[in-house]
Amino acid sequence: MQNGERSVLHVLPHAGGGGDTYVDVLDEVQGYRFERVYITPQRKPGVGQVVAGALDLRRLLRGYDLLHIHGEGAAALFLPLLAVRRSIATLHGLHLLRRASGLGRRAAGLNLRAIVRAASRTICVSNAERDQLKTVVGPGVLRDTVVIHNGVRLPSERSTAERNDVRRELELAESEVVAIWVGSLDERRDPLCVVRAAERTATPLLVVGEGPLRAQVEQAAKAHVRVLGHRPDVPRLLAAADFFVLMSRREGLSFALLEAMAHGLPAIVARIPENIEAIGDTGAAVPYGDEEAVAATLRRFAEDGEERTALGARARQRVADLFHVDGMIARTRALYDEVRA
Repeated sequence: MQNGERSVLHVLPHAGGGGDTYVDVLDEVQGYRFERVYITPQRKPGVGQVVAGALDLRRLLRGYDLLHIHGEGAAALFLPLLAVRRSIATLHGLHLLRRASGLGRRAAGLNLRAIVRAASRTICVSNAERDQLKTVVGPGVLRDTVVIHNGVRLPSERSTAERNDVRRELELAESEVVAIWVGSLDERRDPLCVVRAAERTATPLLVVGEGPLRAQVEQAAKAHVRVLGHRPDVPRLLAAADFFVLMSRREGLSFALLEAMAHGLPAIVARIPENIEAIGDTGAAVPYGDEEAVAATLRRFAEDGEERTALGARARQRVADLFHVDGMIARTRALYDEVRA
């Protein structure tokens, strides 16, 4: 440790998820040294892998000033440690609760109540998430929760020449109005709805991401959709696009969406509270999985350049005002200091 830095151990359910992006941002917090560990190496492990991973991690959770656990599932495995250590839990979208029903949903609600009671503080990444948490755990339990929005940097504006270079690489005409999708290709995000709508409307669409539905997405992609898979140069691709598309059944607060807005792209999103909180009046919200609504909005954005420009400028300003990385870092640093004290 250098210059009196305090140590934070981040415990994430698996590698490669949104939690990694979140911790990448927090690496810039001054005065703290971070280490991250994963309960399992993959997104959907078996029960045996989860238990073995949790038991193994318990041997590592010593010698840190703060314990920061990400997601309801990971937090449930470490409830005793949350209670006895200086600890923070970030919920990242209440995914366990939202995909459960019946007795499973009741169990997920009880788990959330236990997490909020055990952790020193709980972070919600959006106001919408905290509002839903309140309906589950009750207002009295929320006293130790705080909303800290995810944040991104505002990129410098790329020149027209740079934009056109990327388009030439992708064999896109300079005059084409191009949509872009960045995200996992899975059922929660329903990429097939967007791909079919793009083909129907002859809208050029770049699909960036991997996931279990990739083969189906590639089959649905015909003349107008390009499936690029995982790309390390997402900022270059965003700078070459004209608007962004995100179809999500549930979200925390999408970093991909905020990045697109920071690049001055208006967005078409599924009409869920977290997405609406992100875009405000800078994009368009449609019902989840509604191919007709997606197609109509693709046509609208493709045809109205003045609207795209105005919405994109407002989107970039909204990130500067509400979702800038500096605010996320400062508020998290203040929370670490508070919990440590």
